[in-house]
Amino acid sequence: MTAHQPIRIRAWTQALLTLLICLFIPAAPVAAQQALKVGLLPTLSPRALITQYQPLRDYLERELGRPVVLHTAPDFTTLHRETENGSYDLVLTAAHLARLAQLEGRLQPLASYRATNRPILVMAKARPVKTVAELRGRRLAIFDPMALVILHSLRWLEEQGLQAGRDFEVVDTPSHNSVAHAVATGEALLGVTAPAGMRGWPEELRDKLAIHAELPPVSALIWAAHPRLGSEIPRLKALLLRFPESAEGRQFLAQTAYQGLREVSAEEMRALDPYAREVGRLLRAQP
Repeated sequence: MTAHQPIRIRAWTQALLTLLICLFIPAAPVAAQQALKVGLLPTLSPRALITQYQPLRDYLERELGRPVVLHTAPDFTTLHRETENGSYDLVLTAAHLARLAQLEGRLQPLASYRATNRPILVMAKARPVKTVAELRGRRLAIFDPMALVILHSLRWLEEQGLQAGRDFEVVDTPSHNSVAHAVATGEALLGVTAPAGMRGWPEELRDKLAIHAELPPVSALIWAAHPRLGSEIPRLKALLLRFPESAEGRQFLAQTAYQGLREVSAEEMRALDPYAREVGRLLRAQP
């Protein structure tokens, strides 16, 4: 035996011991090592939206024991494209976009908000609109052409004999707040918003606007999970439905007035098919 052999034996023994320890210590689950990526539909500015959903982030981190990262996107189309690409584990999206992604096998619906969602046509107090026919030859402000309340509003206006692009011009603005600003300044005669969007208006804008009409309700936003989560999905669904009962959930509901969360039925999802087909057509028409 040479002088170097004992060193090699000790090194080999140490390596074997390390290997045995690794074999008997269970590896941490992948889910616990990775952050849960949550996508949020851009109904508000990024900062306002992330701040609004901070209580949910804190709640999920505590209950899941893993990091939770909130993301949003510049517009509905981008968020949906990222959803299609599997960028999010959990996503809050428009009901018709959730249905489209479900039909394509990319999402599994979990829950929706209890609060009624509906398109609201707003006007400037300084320029009251008596009938929607006054929109002819004027402008309508919207916040995203892919939004369900926008598609619903345009369909309703067609039923009143007013077709976008033929009878009136559509002004596409970035947010609910920008819709309010466009109407308040006279850039548009009417604007389309929703109850949640109106709650986020600054006081100076709210004082300048009035409701012209409330249209029939549409499905609220839907929480959905990516199928890759597999066995985690039932637990996530249960956590979302229990969220309103937590301290963080009560804080969130006080700020948003969403009135809680509920399960989504298969019948409700199937009823969204006409809008899912329409938004799918619009998405395919984009470059």
